[in-house]
Amino acid sequence: MEELTNAPKVVFSTTLQPPLSWPNTKLISTDAIEAVRQMKQEGDSPLTTLGSVSLCRSLLKAGLVDRFRVVVFPVITGSTGHERIYDGYPDVALDMVASRTFDGRIQLLEYVPRVLSGPPGVQTDS
Repeated sequence: MEELTNAPKVVFSTTLQPPLSWPNTKLISTDAIEAVRQMKQEGDSPLTTLGSVSLCRSLLKAGLVDRFRVVVFPVITGSTGHERIYDGYPDVALDMVASRTFDGRIQLLEYVPRVLSGPPGVQTDS
């Protein structure tokens, strides 16, 4: 947890006001897509998102996602699960570039995403 606390962070929000209570955190209230595009052009270290399905969806649609990580937890939440997290995403082909297994159960799968112009297997990729 200390590593996340000490890491530089960016929060995209139009409702929060500075100062934020999280250390090393910058608040951006302007368009997230344009801000991330600029950060990618000007920065030299990788960017990572945590916890925002809508932000991830928007970044993917804008072609700003270089890697897509899926963590598989061996649990089925049939009675407690509420939302399918990929609803609203475009169709995306995933090309695996890395995988790791933690504690013999949890898997981290890393992919390069390719947003498709139509249903998988019916058209060419974009």
